[in-house]
Amino acid sequence: MTRWIVIWAVAVMVTGCTVVRETQPKRTATEQLILSHAVIDAARQIEAEAVAGKKVQLVLTNLTTVDVEFTQGELRDRLLQLGAELVADSEAAEITVEARSPGVGIDDSKTTIGVPAIPLPVPGVGILQTPSLPVFKYDRQTGRAGFSLTGIETATGKHVFSIGPVMGSAIHSDMRVIGVPIYRNRKYLERE
Repeated sequence: MTRWIVIWAVAVMVTGCTVVRETQPKRTATEQLILSHAVIDAARQIEAEAVAGKKVQLVLTNLTTVDVEFTQGELRDRLLQLGAELVADSEAAEITVEARSPGVGIDDSKTTIGVPAIPLPVPGVGILQTPSLPVFKYDRQTGRAGFSLTGIETATGKHVFSIGPVMGSAIHSDMRVIGVPIYRNRKYLERE
């Protein structure tokens, strides 16, 4: 009887419950970081001396990209860094800057040397897949972002400047040999 009491007491002490709530957004954090850092890299390359000390309206109607809000914020930030005084009203603007993008996205490349996963038909069950056995595996994602800007004198409609396209990039890559990580590149996580 004592033995059952001890077993019951131990069982009560070691039982527990954990509840974990996970949410899965539509896009991974890695994807978002790669794209946003490609945008940051491109925005840093914009040079426009003509906006320094001028009242500037930034027009973003031609800018439709992934993460458009972040992209718009980076372009505003860059113009402010260059000395522009941003205004919302076209009547108050000396220069109107129109922004557009040739593209923002991720190029994905995977190289594997080894035994691939093999689909095996199993009667009554369907298709089962064997695990892959890579000897060498290299995965690389390169985020790319491009921007072009056109500066227009608001009062006259005359061309002031054209920039771009300026191209930015961010890299996320992993290399493994027999499952052991031997190289990682997280260019988008570098600290300035």
